[in-house]
Amino acid sequence: MATAAGALLALYLLGIVFALLAPPKQHDPQRGQAVGCLMLVALVLIGLGALLAAGVAFEIEWLTRAVAYVVFFPAVLLAINAARFAWLKLTGRM
Repeated sequence: MATAAGALLALYLLGIVFALLAPPKQHDPQRGQAVGCLMLVALVLIGLGALLAAGVAFEIEWLTRAVAYVVFFPAVLLAINAARFAWLKLTGRM
């Protein structure tokens, strides 16, 4: 469980780094706010990674599970939405 949570955290951070390093297609005055928001989200993810590492290192099972559930929740929502989108595309409702 901890390994999967760590891998998901790494993927989330890679997505944020990619979004931060991607060159803008055009000038957008709100890019500064978006970068600041993404940096705060990255800090939260790093904090979750630190909590996960502490839970694994000190063998605190409840902390490891709590962080894993927090990390798994967005991935489950993404999978459900992707399946629904694929279903709508296949049935022609979209």
